[in-house]
Amino acid sequence: MKHALILGSLCLLLGAFKLQDGGKTYEQLKPHMRVVYQSLVNIFPYSFNKGTLLDRDNTKIISENLQLIAEHSAHIQQLVSSDEKGHAFLSYQLERNAQQALIKYKAGLGDQAQFYIEELYDTCLSCHTSRTSGSDSVFAMDFAKDFKADALGTFGKARFLSLSRQFEKALDEYERIFNSESLSLEELLHYDPFVDYLVLAIRVKEDRARVIKTFSTLKQKPMPLMVKNDLEAWVQALTKIAQRPAQKNDLVYARSLLEDARSGKDFPRDRGGLVYYITASKLLRDHLNKPKIPAQDKAETYFQLGIAELGIGAPYLTIESGLYFEESIKLAPKAAFAKKAFALYEENLLYGYSGSSGVNLPEDERTKLEKLRKLVF
Repeated sequence: MKHALILGSLCLLLGAFKLQDGGKTYEQLKPHMRVVYQSLVNIFPYSFNKGTLLDRDNTKIISENLQLIAEHSAHIQQLVSSDEKGHAFLSYQLERNAQQALIKYKAGLGDQAQFYIEELYDTCLSCHTSRTSGSDSVFAMDFAKDFKADALGTFGKARFLSLSRQFEKALDEYERIFNSESLSLEELLHYDPFVDYLVLAIRVKEDRARVIKTFSTLKQKPMPLMVKNDLEAWVQALTKIAQRPAQKNDLVYARSLLEDARSGKDFPRDRGGLVYYITASKLLRDHLNKPKIPAQDKAETYFQLGIAELGIGAPYLTIESGLYFEESIKLAPKAAFAKKAFALYEENLLYGYSGSSGVNLPEDERTKLEKLRKLVF
């Protein structure tokens, strides 16, 4: 079967990892990133349909590319392991998900293989939307004639454009869908596209005016009151942030935004604070990239970043919050926020390993949890 996507360039998506030591390590990273992303593009058309994924005609291309992803993600993990904690964790997730996807695919376990392949894309998406990007990737692609964009689901193309760092096109695609007559309430609730759109527009592109314009138009359309309330709250929050004077200390400003998010919550599922959480996460990530941050400030920054990611609530971001809570505890185990960080870390961990058979916490995770408990208490 012909590849459903044709690469227009070998200059692949290299802006995501900005290593602290730069230079030699970055050059070592580039060829591995090229292989991983080309392989992800090659298997993308088969990833979201179990029947296509397990079709014998596709076995060779899928298995070969999963093998390449597993091999080269291991090299990436080694190179990035000493970088900023968020990137180090994402590289670990990439390597782990790649290995599991390959194992499950070779075993013919379609559902499990599909789960881990989707986790691969989510890991990449998390990394690519973690910081401001002034320009899109020069990575170019074209859709072959036999490629069916509809097979990706309503928001599949928009997510793939984000994955390939074509952020402007991704925002255009989200806005096209938002304004289409065919968008259903079920799709809005199931896919929750506003989160992805806001992360792209605010954290990556820093374009609050674009969001205000889009949502101001959108809230005039017939839609459920709860959606209109969210849109109105987000427009108000963006307007309020735009009117605030510039702050020299990102941590202090982020702390105030998180307080705004919490104080404006009228009921448990209220999402009016989403804009504050996303803006705070951007400021906190920027703060972590500054040189010579005092350990106590860095610890609180990680703690507040964990809070922000939980508040955003996207699956590909929430998974990182545990890492940030863990790091905040290690840096300042006796700080005032350490006990809360531990409680949130423990809750996330237990929830992540719970199911119909109860809580099945792996021994290494249990050991780590107890070590953190002893540090704090």
